[in-house]
Amino acid sequence: MVKIVFRKLNKSDLPYLKSMLTDIWEIERFTAGNQILANHIISSILYADLINHNYSEIALCDHRVVGILLARIGNDKEFHPLWKLKEFYHSLCLKISRNNRNLQEYEKVNNSFKKLLANRPCASELIFFMVASSMRGQGVGKSLITHYFDKCSSQDIHELCLVTDTQCNYEYYNKAGFTLEAHESFPVNLSTGEVNHETFLYTYKP
Repeated sequence: MVKIVFRKLNKSDLPYLKSMLTDIWEIERFTAGNQILANHIISSILYADLINHNYSEIALCDHRVVGILLARIGNDKEFHPLWKLKEFYHSLCLKISRNNRNLQEYEKVNNSFKKLLANRPCASELIFFMVASSMRGQGVGKSLITHYFDKCSSQDIHELCLVTDTQCNYEYYNKAGFTLEAHESFPVNLSTGEVNHETFLYTYKP
């Protein structure tokens, strides 16, 4: 039987989290091979997620990270000056590159995320949730989500939300009992051609 160990996020997990974000976003499709731009996009996402979270859980199997969940529960956030500085730096670099056509396509998606969240404030937000493909179906994701729900309930929070898109396994939330409250659909011109992109706002009452 596979043994899974759970703990909080620590500094050594950040490279793995960044790698997971890169894979999920398939960021090369937005940047057409521009590695500098790709790094600024992924780094800005990474540090924005870190700044906004105040709850984390990492799943380990044989000392290897196989699952990550980051969330905001309530309004408090973990303040880390270095994260804030790095997020500001990478965001500034993106603003300087604003005329880059590839960046404009990424911003369509990012702005859609922000719009959906702004229209539906929640007491808790599931910011990032990912399980390694090799460990899916073995209860890792279910445990991460259950622990998160339990933490929300212990703080008397009974509704949460999340925003996801067609880059991710959004159908998981349909099967897990989440409610789809809103979505947006729009074309995105990627290096691989134009695709129809969708973003989704889900809510859940633990």
